[in-house]
Amino acid sequence: PTASPASTAAEALTTGETLNISVGPLVRVTHQGSDLSVLPLTIARPKDAVEPTLNAAAVIMGGITSNVVLYRPLRLIDSAGLRVWSTTTGKTDFGSIAPGDDQDLYPTFGPVDVDTVTVFLSHGGFIEVPVVNADDAQAPKLDVGSIVSNAKLQDTLRDPVSIERYSVALDGSSSGLTDGDETSVDVASDVTFAVDSAELTAQADDALKGVAETIAGYSGGELTITGHTDDVADDAHNQKLSEDRAQAVADRLGKLTDLSAWTTTVAGKGETEPKSANDTEEGRQANRRVEVVIAPTDGTDGSLARSGSGAEIPEPAGPSGSGPDGVTVGSGTFGLGQVTVKLAQVQRRGSLLLGVLEVTGGKGGSLTPLGTGWLSDPGSVLNNARGELGGATSLLASDGLTLLSGSDRIYPVDYLLPDSDAHRALTELELTEILADGQTSRVCVAWPDTGEDTVMVDHPAGGALPCPWRLTDVPVVAG
Repeated sequence: PTASPASTAAEALTTGETLNISVGPLVRVTHQGSDLSVLPLTIARPKDAVEPTLNAAAVIMGGITSNVVLYRPLRLIDSAGLRVWSTTTGKTDFGSIAPGDDQDLYPTFGPVDVDTVTVFLSHGGFIEVPVVNADDAQAPKLDVGSIVSNAKLQDTLRDPVSIERYSVALDGSSSGLTDGDETSVDVASDVTFAVDSAELTAQADDALKGVAETIAGYSGGELTITGHTDDVADDAHNQKLSEDRAQAVADRLGKLTDLSAWTTTVAGKGETEPKSANDTEEGRQANRRVEVVIAPTDGTDGSLARSGSGAEIPEPAGPSGSGPDGVTVGSGTFGLGQVTVKLAQVQRRGSLLLGVLEVTGGKGGSLTPLGTGWLSDPGSVLNNARGELGGATSLLASDGLTLLSGSDRIYPVDYLLPDSDAHRALTELELTEILADGQTSRVCVAWPDTGEDTVMVDHPAGGALPCPWRLTDVPVVAG
């Protein structure tokens, strides 16, 4: 279809199928006293499309499974305010369309209070569209009553949620999480302290330097420093050890940066608030930590917590090539399939970096869905990058597309929906495509802005289907 002056023409590519899409504008409407938004979409298939029918709506809006577990692929992004809206449309039975045909869709969202939004168009890209009122001259005429009655609205998704940023130091010394209100940094006690001691090691400053720099980036607020232990010793010993370690970190941070504008609270929790189960050494190691929560008076900005550990970027665990040239990778030791991954550039928009990868089936095709070992986080199959049990929401997501920057591994931004226990990555969430030789799909992913002119995308090794790869020298352009 030809886009109207207020709409935007886009293209999605999935399993070799091209979809031509007219997007927007997003229209603010009111129905029975309730404010909401409608995003007009028209999806058209080329006349020479191969498949006789295609459920194009499911590609863009998700199918029955994504609806049940609320991992909606169609989302709106406020890149300046770092918020995301999921579509409130619960309908999934839109029917298929033949080559040469088109289909109108009217997905609904909660009220939107900005003048432009970025549409996360699954397999298409990040499309910026205007937000208009229903009575504006450029607004399309909508039958709001019919749209709402057909949408099967899920009002729990009306409100936007905060986009969060998560990174892990390459040497494992710390991990950082930032949302709109605060930054929380977990400093590994195994790096900052000797065994069963509250005396800082020689490596402690490397682990704490990044925390101090984050604090120094704000004018003041509340600072909470809490020590935690595993359950190896008795309760009283662990409580005292956690308190002493928290105090040691607080004292050292006070020497690394000025804390006079901060209200500082220091406490120990002993073994009472474990991060992981204490039944493995890995779990006990995760529990031995000092948590530093930085809550600036005016909230956080778009910056990312960095470790400052000085750890060097490791050698690639698999094939490596420049982003524009791409890299061809097989699925590890099993030798099942082959794909080529390219990323010509990423766009800087607000505080985000937006990437659209092209993944093409190689000799023999991918043989397994793209959301398995090819692009997913190589940790536990049903867990997300943070270790939260996400179930189906983590099963086929492209959440393993990380950035290597400085001394950190930076994960795609994510968000937590109401009544959910696990964060969802702002990436493709339902990559069920199995590519034949020569077939291509586009894969969208959003990262925090690292402030660099080029980025390095790394899919790490590990998992049941290991297929590590790396793209270097991906240019960052203004979006």
